[in-house]
Amino acid sequence: MAKFWAALLSSLLICLVGACMDYTPVDLREAGISYPSMFRLFLSGWIILFPMYLVLGIPLSMLIDGILLRFFEGAPKWVLPWMTPVTYLLGGVAAGWLFSLFTGVGAWDAYKWPFMLGTIIFWGFQEAFKLLGKRIGSSSVRHRRSM
Repeated sequence: MAKFWAALLSSLLICLVGACMDYTPVDLREAGISYPSMFRLFLSGWIILFPMYLVLGIPLSMLIDGILLRFFEGAPKWVLPWMTPVTYLLGGVAAGWLFSLFTGVGAWDAYKWPFMLGTIIFWGFQEAFKLLGKRIGSSSVRHRRSM
C-alpha cells in the first residue's frame, strides 16, 4: 500500500511543480496565442504520469527491492539503506535510456535527470509511508498491550 500512495503523491508533486514551471502568467501572455491553464497543464501531466507509476513504477520498485534483499542478504545492516537509493537512481538512468530508445526523442542522457528525480521522489515517499506504517503499527500494539 505504501508503494501506491508513493506513486500517487510522487505523480501529484511532479505534475504540480511541472505545471507551475510551464504556466505563463496572464500579464506575460501575447495576444492571439492560446495558453493552457495551470489546471490543464497539471491534469495533462498527471493523466500520463500516474498510470506510468502504477504500471511500471510499482512493479519495478518491487523487483528492485526483492533483488536488493536477495543480493545483500548477508551484508551488514548499514549497507541496505545506502544501496537502496543508489539502486533507485541507477534504475532511473536505465528508465531514461529506455524511454529515449523507444520514443526516439532526444539523446539518452537528456532523460536521465528527470527519471532519476522521479525515482528518488518515489523512493522518499515510499520510505516515509513505510516509516509511518511502522509507527502507527507499533503504537497500536502498545495501546493493545496496555489494555
